[in-house]
This record gives sequence, C-alpha cells and structure tokens, in this order.
Amino acid sequence: MKMIAVLATGIIAMSGSAWASGLEQPARDFSGDYGMAGKGSGPRDSAYVGTCRISAADQGYDISCFNADTRHTYVGKGLAQGDTLAIFIGDTLRGDHNSVFTGEYLVLYRVRADGVLEGTWVHAGSTAGGAETLTPAR
Repeated sequence: MKMIAVLATGIIAMSGSAWASGLEQPARDFSGDYGMAGKGSGPRDSAYVGTCRISAADQGYDISCFNADTRHTYVGKGLAQGDTLAIFIGDTLRGDHNSVFTGEYLVLYRVRADGVLEGTWVHAGSTAGGAETLTPAR
C-alpha cells in the first residue's frame, strides 16, 4: 500500500500546476474504444498490442483492456484532470508479476490534439515500466 501512495503522489506532481494550484480545468470525456500499443522499457521486454474500452463511471472511469499478446484482460479505474488521465489497472485472473491481482499498473496518459493518449506506466510491485499509446477507434 505504501508503494501506491508513492505512485499517487508522483501522479499529482507530474500532472502539472492545475492540480497543484487547485484550479479546475474543463472536463474532457475520455470515454471510447481505443487501439493499444506499448512496450516495456526493460531490455527483454517485447512490444504488445490490444484494445481498450474507457467508460465514464461515477466520479471517474472504468477501464478494460485486452492484451492480444498475453491474451489477458486487464481492468481498472481511472481519474481525469484536464488533458491527463491516470489509471490503476491489472489482470483480474492472474497478475503478470504476482500470483494474485491486487492492482498492478499505474498509467499516466496525456491526450494529444488528435485524441491519441500517450502514456507511461509503472508496475506497483517491481521496477518494471514502459510506454503505451491508446489510439481512438474510428
């Protein structure tokens, strides 16, 4: 749990002055279907592809991503502020780095003008990290 608190603090620090100053930014709707492409930053990490669905829910978002390479579905929750979306996601059946999922990955995305989400991720229980892009389905 300590690791999650450190990661959450990092999101707030990285997300810009709007959160730090308490200024509200216009709400952006990140809901939709996306094509996913990413790669871990480790020397033995391979690229992966898949699909994601982001759905508005209560005060944030529900996220479900299917990784075609691992054939796993990862689910989680997200919060948005301005052009930034932060999600906490993992494999509900079997974690990549743990035997039981308790939430594995923290991903921070920034939306580009064309609607593509560019993100970086870290694994909550190890030093693994990487980059990921979500491209809106057309």
